Amino acid sequence: RFAPYTEWMSFMDPDEYFVPMGKYNNWKEVLSDVDKEGRKILKFRSTRARPNPNLMVPIYYGPDARKCPTVDEVNGDKLLKASCLIRDQKYTFLQTYNCEYIKSPKPERFQRAMKQMYRPDYVLSHFVHYSTVTADLACTREETKDGKYDTYKRTSDPKTERFINEINEGVMIHAKTMVPEEAVPRDARCKLGLHPGCNVAIPCPDDLPFDDKTHQGGFQDRNGNYCNCWMNRKVSEVWLPKLESRLEQLEEGAGFERKEKSATIV
Repeated sequence: RFAPYTEWMSFMDPDEYFVPMGKYNNWKEVLSDVDKEGRKILKFRSTRARPNPNLMVPIYYGPDARKCPTVDEVNGDKLLKASCLIRDQKYTFLQTYNCEYIKSPKPERFQRAMKQMYRPDYVLSHFVHYSTVTADLACTREETKDGKYDTYKRTSDPKTERFINEINEGVMIHAKTMVPEEAVPRDARCKLGLHPGCNVAIPCPDDLPFDDKTHQGGFQDRNGNYCNCWMNRKVSEVWLPKLESRLEQLEEGAGFERKEKSATIV
């Protein structure tokens, strides 16, 4: 319905954050440069971000947490030592989930759940993750019968589409909510070499190298401490302050009062 009224479109979920990186301050700047390349589709690899436990609160067995232990079980079980967790509503999803267990640039295999920004004058039909019909594919029988028109090449033509540069252009942070019971047992699972391992964020130093072959078991910093994800510093230093400021303006206008924050962020 809206294709005739815009140059670029995208299909995104509420828990997906598209973050301009490098020299870029907004998506218009990024897409303007992509336009100069002549490309029509900009693709984003997707991984699931991990939540910072310092920005979460305990939740115990009840209607909303039927797989979680009770307060007595947590206090009495020496092996459990931890409750389920949910996001503290004082903090945004972007702040809570700003830790990627796959460090950018993400490996090629994470294109399976990609998201795209695309030109609607080229992409004629789009379905969630993929451009299903493009102008190159929408051809007549007469145009294809001589064998010179290779439809296969037009399904992923590098001249018309590419993946975004996650370091210098932009990245997608998928803040998919962790169900409460996935936080248990943290003390037992947040250790080097365990798989399946730790589901909450233990941030690594920014300069710690990423190894895709061993990432499932986590990493160790130079002091031997366990860690399992990397924070996006442009998010924490640039975009989160902008988001917080805008939310405060909106809530003040609606008559809400924000609660004071107290958590420490590593």
